[in-house]
Amino acid sequence: MVNQMELQQKANQLEQMKSHIESLEEQKNMVDEYLEEHNDAKETMKKYQEKEEGTEIMVPIGADSYVHSKITDNDQVLIGLGADLSAERKIEKAIEIIERKKDKIKENKEELEEQIEEMNENAQELEQELREEYQELQKQQQQAQGGGQVFQ
Repeated sequence: MVNQMELQQKANQLEQMKSHIESLEEQKNMVDEYLEEHNDAKETMKKYQEKEEGTEIMVPIGADSYVHSKITDNDQVLIGLGADLSAERKIEKAIEIIERKKDKIKENKEELEEQIEEMNENAQELEQELREEYQELQKQQQQAQGGGQVFQ
């Protein structure tokens, strides 16, 4: 026999699952943006390295704003190492660092995707269970109202 309170609890659980899935999707989107940022940095380093020393360039500073600059060393960049630390590295080494970071980011993305897939499967199962139990509850209520007769 289906209990209306249990049905409500399962509905609440389903809503929580959907909210959690939405949160995981947002995290995945942020990871995608972070990955794209690393790809952009890598490509910019490659293009920077191709420029001759003394070449004037426009350097983005944020908010669609740029400053004029001249390349004084086309083989070195400052790269973040983590924990708010940066170091000057040859571009080839910096690209290796970025590739390692990208690998970790991709691993995190895969884990998120697996969690999302699992949560979606669980939510679908719970949703199906809820539908079946709701239909059963409706039948019980019809039987109680109709004196035990069920019309189909």
